[in-house]
Amino acid sequence: MLEITYKNGSSLSKISYNSVEDFIANQRLETPDLEDYYEITSVTIDGKELQLSDSTILGLYKQLTA
Repeated sequence: MLEITYKNGSSLSKISYNSVEDFIANQRLETPDLEDYYEITSVTIDGKELQLSDSTILGLYKQLTA
């Protein structure tokens, strides 16, 4: 399971995906769940914290597809 906590304006939001592949597929849609510029505060994959080199949704996408 992939869980992302991110800033949407001044509020924090959280979204979960069943897998990394589900997140990647969703971000490839014409209208994805998350905007590329949203700032991520934390990401976990199967309960383990992921360290990000770029803390945006686009940065996460690039890291997971590299």
